[in-house]
Amino acid sequence: MRIHYYLEIDADHKIRCLKCGASICDAHENYKTHVPRAEVMPDEIPGKRPARDEALTVYYEYYCPGCYTLLDVEVGEKGAAPMWDINVAV
Repeated sequence: MRIHYYLEIDADHKIRCLKCGASICDAHENYKTHVPRAEVMPDEIPGKRPARDEALTVYYEYYCPGCYTLLDVEVGEKGAAPMWDINVAV
């Protein structure tokens, strides 16, 4: 069952990458806690000028551990836990 552009739940109830086949975690878990996460500060983005209230804002990029395909980007406070945006009952 496809749950994301590059993610699916396979017959063994594991979340895996559709691009390279890497198994990431069990389907009942938040995949973002099992993949590499990059922290990008707003001033590192070309053309973006951070405002004062953005000093603690960070862009989090999540990558497949097998092929490093970008899976998701979210904006949050520095040090925030990953957002659980895909929660599938299996």
